[in-house]
Amino acid sequence: MPGSKPPVRVLITCEHASRRIPGRFAQFFAGSESKLTGHRGWDPGTAELGRALARRLDAPLLAGRASRLLIDLNRSASHPHRFSEFTRGLPPGERERIERDWWLPHWRAYREFVEGAAGRVVHIACHSFTPVLEGRERRVDIGLLYDPSRAPEKRLCRRLAAQISSRLPDLRVRMNVPYRGTANGLGQQHRRVFGPDRLVTIELEVNQALVDAEDWPGTKAGLVEAVAAALADSD
Repeated sequence: MPGSKPPVRVLITCEHASRRIPGRFAQFFAGSESKLTGHRGWDPGTAELGRALARRLDAPLLAGRASRLLIDLNRSASHPHRFSEFTRGLPPGERERIERDWWLPHWRAYREFVEGAAGRVVHIACHSFTPVLEGRERRVDIGLLYDPSRAPEKRLCRRLAAQISSRLPDLRVRMNVPYRGTANGLGQQHRRVFGPDRLVTIELEVNQALVDAEDWPGTKAGLVEAVAAALADSD
């Protein structure tokens, strides 16, 4: 209708969905299987959460296909830790190949989706975090990360926190914990390109203790419905 707002498009991403190392590079990770299967290698639970959200919201899903220890899809091109200690010292040609085959397609698809959308894009990045880091317990179950200077992100996270708490009242939900929503990452870098009228980007961080728990399917379902309800009430 004339004068009506373009529809909001939702995009789900899971940058650390996989712990896979392509065969060509497996030799560089020999003897380091524990790191690949641990929290540094991937974000367990995010692939299934991302798929569930994409189905429920009828949204596209961009999911990483290799371990973050090959190359971190949630780090910008200039970030010093985009390549890990396993790949940082590879010859320039090999690093360029990794970037071309694994990092660039993810970032390019994201940028093209936002550019091609007629209206606002709501990007929800699914991540999970280790319950204990460097001997310290993280006293949070769900973290909602956003940029406090972007009002639509702040409002969405407040609605989402309320929806999660109403469905899963035992969970500890906190804002910009265990990480800052303005830290270097896929969404953060694209905030520099797209204003809040075009892009709302938040991260849904899940404690991996929830993923390992017997009732994870119920928790996952509750999170999916909470996201759907928060988006249905969006401005």
